[in-house]
Amino acid sequence: MFPTAIALALALAAGPASPAQDPTPSPTPSPVIAPAGPVLALTVDEAVQRALENNADLAVEKFTPQGADLSISDAKSVYDPVVLSTISTQSRTSKSTNTISGGAQVETDTITYNFAATKAIQTGGAFRVDFNNNRQKTNSTISAFNPNFNSNFNANFTQPLLKNRSIDSNRLNIKLTKRNKEITDLQFRSIVVSTLANVRKLYYDLIYAVENLSAQRKSLTLAQKFLNENQIKVNVGTLAPLDVVAAESEVATREEGVVIAENALAEAQDAIKRAILPKNDPEAWKMEIVAKDRPTAQPVPVDAESAINNALQKRIDFQVLQKNLQNVEDQVALAKQGRKPSLDLFANYGTLGTGGTQLIDLTTNQKLANPIPGGYGDALSEVVGRDYPTWNVGVNFTYPIFNRVGKNSAARGELALEQYRAVVRRAELQIANEVRTASRAVETNFKRVATTQAARTLQQRRLDAEEKKFAAGMSTNFLVTQAQRDLALAEVAEIRAIADYNKSLVDFERVQEAGLSGGNGLITVR
Repeated sequence: MFPTAIALALALAAGPASPAQDPTPSPTPSPVIAPAGPVLALTVDEAVQRALENNADLAVEKFTPQGADLSISDAKSVYDPVVLSTISTQSRTSKSTNTISGGAQVETDTITYNFAATKAIQTGGAFRVDFNNNRQKTNSTISAFNPNFNSNFNANFTQPLLKNRSIDSNRLNIKLTKRNKEITDLQFRSIVVSTLANVRKLYYDLIYAVENLSAQRKSLTLAQKFLNENQIKVNVGTLAPLDVVAAESEVATREEGVVIAENALAEAQDAIKRAILPKNDPEAWKMEIVAKDRPTAQPVPVDAESAINNALQKRIDFQVLQKNLQNVEDQVALAKQGRKPSLDLFANYGTLGTGGTQLIDLTTNQKLANPIPGGYGDALSEVVGRDYPTWNVGVNFTYPIFNRVGKNSAARGELALEQYRAVVRRAELQIANEVRTASRAVETNFKRVATTQAARTLQQRRLDAEEKKFAAGMSTNFLVTQAQRDLALAEVAEIRAIADYNKSLVDFERVQEAGLSGGNGLITVR
């Protein structure tokens, strides 16, 4: 007994046996692959800042608010002044129908040059001014002026007094477009906050992937060490060669775990690079992201009721719902206008002017021996001097007797408004449920951290005990490998619990839309 024990102790002190002495060669551990590119060490706040500056999704979405600004400009364009002009020339030849026209056919040449301007105003009314001119030249002998110049100026104004006085389709469109711009800004901010929250969670996933790989490699090292010790025992004759098979199988299983963990780490690296890289850069993909921060499991007080109130004030999706509710209220206000009669005020003022070479005495109706020369200036002078004014003021009244279309439109609007109010109330319940769920997740994951830490400590003690018992011949290969496997699982569970706890804190902030709290304070997106 003693010689055998001494030989075993000497063999363990000397280390693993050489391949020539080993009846069963040990598997080669998985090599640690060195980084293929440069290393970028980041804190969680630095990763968030890089995402804010470079994230490809944010680069795409940032153009949407700019398009909304153009939509507001389009909606306001309805109040831009509009200038109109018509310039034409016309020649007409007609058969004479009387004996005093001076010939068998009457030829008339007309040049028209008209100008106008219109403008809608934000009270629902509209202005329009017209300045019309023409010049006529004819061979008819009954024309008092030849060539004859005619000019007139007219100004018109209309204003609704009942229906569409407080709101109309143009004003509604502007209000909706402005509010939709606000909604677009909120939605963009929501995308930013969601993206940055996702970056923080990816950062914790990266830390978990690194720690998980480390735990898997540690587990492989323990299995390899145990296999080597078993092979030494086989060499000194204290263990049957068949008993080494279980240890070799365990090493192979642990190597598979390392391979899977390495792939998970590569995927975690790619995921966070996708979030913080501005473009597809082959060199950047080779870069290894190293997390400078380490997640802690410090307790954070959680008040679900205060968080719910905070969420109802700050949640972007809830603000969007409220602004959409305001849109529906404005649309209903316009629909209610249809129940009112139309009563529109109108006013018109105009002046006329005529000029040209006078051929006939307008009093005696006789042809003048000496024509009086004149032209366009005479007509324009009479217009400016308001020698022949015309004006009228009045109201137009219209009301359908039953007005079922207007009443039904208003009723449908009321139904839509009540339905959307129900949607808002449902959203309040959903938000309260999400906040309560997120708060419970924080508390649950914090408890998981404590229990997994205790489990890992106990599993470490169990492994130490099993190894000592095995060395004294009081345990088996199976129990030792089982203890190693359970320790590895406990270590991974602890790492996962810490990562999940920190991710649940991010989610708890996210469901309140309160920003992203980092190590240097609160990161808010403006």
